[in-house]
Amino acid sequence: MYDIAPLHLGSLETSWLVPPLLGTFYIVLGFLTIAADNSSPGPATAAAQIRASNEASVGFLALNFGALAAALALSAYMYKTQQPSGVIFGVLAAVTALNWALFDRTKQGLVLAAVCGLGAPAAEVVLMAVTHCWHYPRADVGGVFVSWVPWCYAFYTPAVSNLARYLWVTCRPPAGEAEGGW
Repeated sequence: MYDIAPLHLGSLETSWLVPPLLGTFYIVLGFLTIAADNSSPGPATAAAQIRASNEASVGFLALNFGALAAALALSAYMYKTQQPSGVIFGVLAAVTALNWALFDRTKQGLVLAAVCGLGAPAAEVVLMAVTHCWHYPRADVGGVFVSWVPWCYAFYTPAVSNLARYLWVTCRPPAGEAEGGW
């Protein structure tokens, strides 16, 4: 429930604060992806970079973001229909693992998903305590947080990482004009 600057768009309930907060998350994750890719060469990293730079990359990104949207819709549906937190946790854990296996497959992607899954909820808890911008009505962790939200952040990782890879390839000067990374 958004307590500050709520925004209702049809059945979507959010806050005007969400876009800048998520935008910051995306930018930080994107830069971390490029840094991690550049420090973790190997076959899986090379494959991820090739997927980001070939002719089919826009379709791959669309499919990846479609999977992300479906996972978010699934989490919202399960929460709205009051599924037990343990069920939501288990389903989203499986969805997150499948999402990584289909769209990333890099060790650094797995690490970044874990970092996002732990770090973003920690930041949420701090923001909720300091700003009181939102709260979880059915919090099952200390009456403050829901146990399955880390999976939501973790399943953002492949889509945002692949978008960062795509932008890294398509927005850079041609080889020889700039230094650094692939």
